[in-house]
Amino acid sequence: MELKEIIAQIRRELDARDARREEVFAVAREIRRLSTRAMREIHQDNHSTALALIREAAGFISGLEEDDFRFSLLQEAVQEYVEAVLTFHLLRGEKIPSHRELRVPPEWYLLGLADVVGELRRHVLELLRRDELERIDHLLDLMDEITNELNSLVYPNAIVAIKRKQDVARMIMERTLGEVTLAKKESELRRVLEELHSSLK
Repeated sequence: MELKEIIAQIRRELDARDARREEVFAVAREIRRLSTRAMREIHQDNHSTALALIREAAGFISGLEEDDFRFSLLQEAVQEYVEAVLTFHLLRGEKIPSHRELRVPPEWYLLGLADVVGELRRHVLELLRRDELERIDHLLDLMDEITNELNSLVYPNAIVAIKRKQDVARMIMERTLGEVTLAKKESELRRVLEELHSSLK
């Protein structure tokens, strides 16, 4: 085969790959947009709207081919999708789907799972603001479980670049636990003072 013919063949293959990359980029943008909106609805307790957005994003993912996951531009969008799906199920007290059920790469699933710790913290802080302390312990348990399971994974960055997210999840867990402990002590102190005030009347 002549070199010119070889180059022409390579050009056709690269052109096809580049065209597919543009298509995947557009899909990634939609997945990310829908996942971001879903997360916003989740934190506003609009679960039916969030579920509709998650299902729409899932439709885009189901349309992807296996080779499409080689495009790194898709990674952040898939991570946000995983984060939204897992947060949705956890806050509803449901079992979470696996990476195979979501049809996403396992390493991207783990990175999305790590970000769930921050979303659960956000919910904990909202409950603290509302002084609904009785609902917090379950969320702390979930955060602790996720953090411990993630920290059990020891792989080089070439397999899954999770070390930084492990450190962040651990830091978030410790910080949240400290804030909740302080809030509970303050709540107990208020209760004691109120009882004392009532007894003095």
